[in-house]
Amino acid sequence: MGLFGFGNYDKPGPGVSKDEPPKAAPIRFFEILARKFSKLVQLNLIFMIPTIAVCILMVALYLVPTHFIVSISGMFQIDGWASFVVPIPLILLSPFIAGLTFVTRNFAREEHAFVWSDFWDAVKGNWKYFLLNGLVCYAVFTLLSFALLYYYSMAVSSWMYYIPLWMCVMVAIVFLFAQYYLPIMFVTFDLKFTHAYKNALIFTVAGFGRNILVTIILGAMLFAFLNIPLLNITLLVYVLLLVFIIFSFISYLISFAVYPIIDRYMIQAAKRIENGEQKEPAGSVEEEFPGLFSQPAEEGDDDDGDKYVYVNGRLMKKSEMKDSQQEQ
Repeated sequence: MGLFGFGNYDKPGPGVSKDEPPKAAPIRFFEILARKFSKLVQLNLIFMIPTIAVCILMVALYLVPTHFIVSISGMFQIDGWASFVVPIPLILLSPFIAGLTFVTRNFAREEHAFVWSDFWDAVKGNWKYFLLNGLVCYAVFTLLSFALLYYYSMAVSSWMYYIPLWMCVMVAIVFLFAQYYLPIMFVTFDLKFTHAYKNALIFTVAGFGRNILVTIILGAMLFAFLNIPLLNITLLVYVLLLVFIIFSFISYLISFAVYPIIDRYMIQAAKRIENGEQKEPAGSVEEEFPGLFSQPAEEGDDDDGDKYVYVNGRLMKKSEMKDSQQEQ
C-alpha cells in the first residue's frame, strides 16, 4: 500500500528550493512525472471508481433493446441509441474530473497534494460547475456530430457546403481548446460559469501554441489506441495502462501545459491588485486582453466588492471574503 502513497496523508513532499534556478519546461515535466508517478497511479485508481460505475451504466444502456437508425442525408446511417444515448452517463463522470484536475494542477505547479482527501474535497466543492460543463459538452458533441455529418454529405453535391463544414470544424477545435482551461479555472477561481467560458475562449488564442502541442500529443495517444495490433501491444497491457495511469497522465499533461498561461494572465494579475498595484503596467494582461480578469459588476456591488484577491489558493471577491470572515 505504501508504494502508491495510501495511508500516508500527513507527510508532505520534499518541495523545491526557492533558490533553485528554473529549469526548462520539458525537463521539469519529466522530473515531476518521475517524482509524482506513484501518486499519479494512486490518483488514476481513485478516478477509476466512478469510471467503472459509469461504464457499467453505459453497458446497461447499450443492452436495452431500443436501438434505432438515424439517416443523415441518405448518406450516413448511424445507430442513434449507441451514438447519442449510451454516452449520456459520461456526464455523471464530469464532477470527478474536478478531483483529477485539482491534484494534477498542484503537481504541475510543484505544490503538495493529499491525493485521496484533496480529490474528494475538490469534487464536493466544484461538482456543480463540472456537471454543468458535462451537459454543455454533451450538447455540443451531439449538435456538432449531426452538423459535421450533414454538411459533409451535402458537400458531395455542392462545394458551398464546405463553408459551414469548416466552420463547424473550427468551432469544434476552439471548443476542444477551451476544455483544456475550464477545469483548472473551475478549481482555482471563484468565477461565474459564463465568465469562465469567456476566459477559456480567450485562452484558445493566448495559448495557441500550447493548445496545438497538447492536441498533437493526445492525438498520438489516440492513434496508438486505435492501432494497438500494429504496435504489437496486447490488450492486457492497454487495460493496465488505462487502469493505472492514462487518465491522471492526461490530466497532468494538460495542467502542466496550460497552467502557466492561466498563472500569467489571471493569478499574477490578481496578486498585483492584492498588492495595491491598481494600474496594470504596459503589456499586462488587462492591456492585452481587456476584461479578462474582471467580471461584470452586479447590482448592489461597490467598487471594492468587484476586486479580486488571491486567498488560500483561490481567487474570490473582496466582498465575499469579508462575508466569509464575518460568518466565521
